[in-house]
Amino acid sequence: MAGLLYKIFMYVIGGIAALAMLFCALFAFEVFTFPDKVGVADWPDGQGNLFTGWLVDGVMQGHGDIVYRDGARYNGGFINGEFSGTGVYTGAAGWSYEGEFEGGLPDGRGTFVDENGGIFKGLFEAGKITGEGSFNTPYGWFYNGMWNQGRQVGTGVFDYGDGSVYTGEFLDGAASGFGVYTDAAGWSYSGGFLYGLFEGDGTLTFANGETIFGVWEAGQLV
Repeated sequence: MAGLLYKIFMYVIGGIAALAMLFCALFAFEVFTFPDKVGVADWPDGQGNLFTGWLVDGVMQGHGDIVYRDGARYNGGFINGEFSGTGVYTGAAGWSYEGEFEGGLPDGRGTFVDENGGIFKGLFEAGKITGEGSFNTPYGWFYNGMWNQGRQVGTGVFDYGDGSVYTGEFLDGAASGFGVYTDAAGWSYSGGFLYGLFEGDGTLTFANGETIFGVWEAGQLV
């Protein structure tokens, strides 16, 4: 049972790390200026970056396109030189974000695709995944539910892709609070969780229909 309990430990570090790349790489973005340039422009900045679009007093405004020296690219709206409105950013490593921006950060609804094919669709706030969203991976598992600052917090559903499913509450990316876990082997548990382990009152139901109700602590019946 210990191995199965470990399986319920709901940290999804791989997915979160991939999403974090977006915030680390994309938002080191600097506001490029082109002094004394006004109107439609197609200008290199002297450092290997190329901007094509509209300039006002040398600052990017409206719709434009930037090709960075490392191969990354942004195409979308600008306000005062910052990403704003809708746009698409493709990182040099192959990941991309398409959606709403404000103040240079993803803000609103968007889609992030990592370089391995994982896809997040949902809400962003000031560059962090916050609100409702789903994350699907090429490995078969997916999560759909609430997020806060890039971690699962609140209610959601985590599907392991092998027939095992957890539905319930999350805290800091782990099953915490009330939830129901159904294992692919046929057994299930309904009750309290704390960081992925049975905690508090709960009922364990075996595949043959037999049940155990009791108080659990760190995954063990006490």
